[in-house]
Amino acid sequence: MGFMNVLKFSAACFDILAWPLFALGYPLCSSIRAIETNSISDFRKLVAYWVLFSLISLFDHAFSKLLEW
Repeated sequence: MGFMNVLKFSAACFDILAWPLFALGYPLCSSIRAIETNSISDFRKLVAYWVLFSLISLFDHAFSKLLEW
């Protein structure tokens, strides 16, 4: 019965848990791989991703009250 409760809880929180895994986990692993292989094209793509991600996050945090309204 304990396992079923954990399964129900993780299914209810899937949208909260899946976003960080997809938005942060995969690019982080790709960034490490690009640094280790010295791939310039992959490195440029990932730097662009991280810059855009940080700008969007900054905008979201700065204007969160306005967006909620």
